[in-house]
Amino acid sequence: MKELLKAIKAHLQADTNLSYVRDVDIFITSDENLIPAASMFPAIAVKDSSIKNEQRLARNYLQDAEVRITVYQRIIKPEDSIMGTRGVLAMASDVIASLVDQKLNLPGVQNAFPITEDPSQTIKDKEEMIQKKTITFSYARHKSW
Repeated sequence: MKELLKAIKAHLQADTNLSYVRDVDIFITSDENLIPAASMFPAIAVKDSSIKNEQRLARNYLQDAEVRITVYQRIIKPEDSIMGTRGVLAMASDVIASLVDQKLNLPGVQNAFPITEDPSQTIKDKEEMIQKKTITFSYARHKSW
């Protein structure tokens, strides 16, 4: 999982279609609701999720690793933070286009597919309001033990 998270982060940082997000604002997180204090918006978080293993023959197995990608935008005008050019719906679409079927040069990865999209949500604190949307990707790969 560690290599997968690093590869996703590096891929998103290198994607020119996501150049509107600073490289430092694409980060690996332990919690989707904790955004580093130095972050600016828009931002993208990469988080580990569940792993499912299915045993195959000859000491092989199929692993389905899920990764959650969350996009964030500061709410200045509520509708724009969702529907605008850099709103969470457009950002989610850009992330999907960047990662779908992207094998990230990792051994055994056969498929990368967005399996779910959570509805957008608002995060509030004393200083600001943030709109977020999360996409869960499934990475299928063959492995041996």
